[in-house]
Amino acid sequence: MSEVQELTKTKEKPLWYVVFTYHNAEKRVEEHINSLAKTEKYDGLIIKAEVPVQKRTVSRRGKIKEIEEKIFPGYVFVKAVMTPEVMAAIRRINGVAHFVGGGNEPVPITPEEVKRARIQDDLSEEFKAGDTVMITDGPFENFIGKIIKIEGRKINIALSLFDREMGIDFSPEQIMKIQ
Repeated sequence: MSEVQELTKTKEKPLWYVVFTYHNAEKRVEEHINSLAKTEKYDGLIIKAEVPVQKRTVSRRGKIKEIEEKIFPGYVFVKAVMTPEVMAAIRRINGVAHFVGGGNEPVPITPEEVKRARIQDDLSEEFKAGDTVMITDGPFENFIGKIIKIEGRKINIALSLFDREMGIDFSPEQIMKIQ
């Protein structure tokens, strides 16, 4: 078995999951998960947690104020590689009720659901220029290249084709980082 095949089997891609929390515990759970993400033990496994909010203008007692309102009260979105250790660490957080999904296993949400939830999926946290990546989908599947630049949700990758370097755009779902 080649080194590339071993990397693809051992390295999973971080996906978005949803955690149901107790009443008004979203911010505390989000902060705790983000602090876990910064620890060495969960580096690369937990990317980030987010509570989607929207700004709203309201009038209270004759004054106009702009407030932040939770879009999904009671839910925290977590981007992580869901290993048993990560699941256990998140479940142990005070304020977490359970993962959203079928049975005991959390179910990842689709990229369309991430967009609908208005989550800012910042690729700079996961990928950066100069990273070596492997293409996991499309006509260039199993090709290895280096990230040239990231523009929004497009990642430009240098691939060697016919002894020439060519920059080709991919979406984040089509690539996997190689350590």
